[in-house]
Amino acid sequence: MENNGSPPRPTSPDPAPYDPTAALADVDSARRAVADRLISPWWYHPTLAVILAAIMLTAALNLPNIVRVPVAVAGAVGIVLLIAGYQRTTGLWVDMRNLGPISRRWWFAYAAVVLVVLVISLWPTATDQALPLWLAILLAVVAIIAQIVLGRRVDDAMRAEIRAGTAVAPRRR
Repeated sequence: MENNGSPPRPTSPDPAPYDPTAALADVDSARRAVADRLISPWWYHPTLAVILAAIMLTAALNLPNIVRVPVAVAGAVGIVLLIAGYQRTTGLWVDMRNLGPISRRWWFAYAAVVLVVLVISLWPTATDQALPLWLAILLAVVAIIAQIVLGRRVDDAMRAEIRAGTAVAPRRR
């Protein structure tokens, strides 16, 4: 090996060994800290519920496109702002990779309810006939309740799983 004129680097002594028990305690502490940060702000689920309900309600009532399009666009913008607010508040974002077995089941239950309500609310788009007002309101209420109740169940289960090490902690955003 040839020398290019720079002095040789001094070697540092070996660092002190890292105690495995301390390492595991640090991992447990980090998981707990992440789980504690993942508490959804009080406004997150109700706001998302109202956005979803508004989009479904305008579709279910087969309102003119001059109403449906702005509601859908405002809903999409609202969801983007909601996600940004969540990330700013917690410093984290969660996706399916962060769910453990229990929180994944709660998420699929939520997704099934929302999918059924969404398909029923989109029926007027396919048939050009509005759903009865009572049914449209019922669908919106079901969407709101599902988002608030099941969304919070997913959150609670995921935090418990992250603490227990059965779910992967999300990375900082």
